[in-house]
Amino acid sequence: MATTINRAKAKLAIKIPVMPGHYTSAMSDFFGSDVSGSAPVAGYKAKVAPGMENTWEKNLRRAFGV
Repeated sequence: MATTINRAKAKLAIKIPVMPGHYTSAMSDFFGSDVSGSAPVAGYKAKVAPGMENTWEKNLRRAFGV
């Protein structure tokens, strides 16, 4: 299982830098206007930041007792 978690963590680390941009553009498309300065976007950018994969791994291991 550790190998699977490590592979998933590595993939997540690669995706994290582009996730806020994708979120912002998707929400702007959905609402039909620029939402880049909104509080939800700022909150998402603060939460989804490099290093998040370590928190994800810690929480996953704690949840499943690994």
